[in-house]
Amino acid sequence: MSRATATHRVVEYWTDRNTHVIIPVQRNEEVDRMSDAQVIAAYGDPEDGAVVRIAP
Repeated sequence: MSRATATHRVVEYWTDRNTHVIIPVQRNEEVDRMSDAQVIAAYGDPEDGAVVRIAP
């Protein structure tokens, strides 16, 4: 699932029952053309610090 503001696109997904991943990405033409899966592949690496995991 994704949503966008004027400046950012946010993609959210669940990796498993307890891990909710939120990926905020600054919008540009390239990001706007990407599917959610492409955004996750390009920006969803936990090592880059852009992913938040929320586990209950």
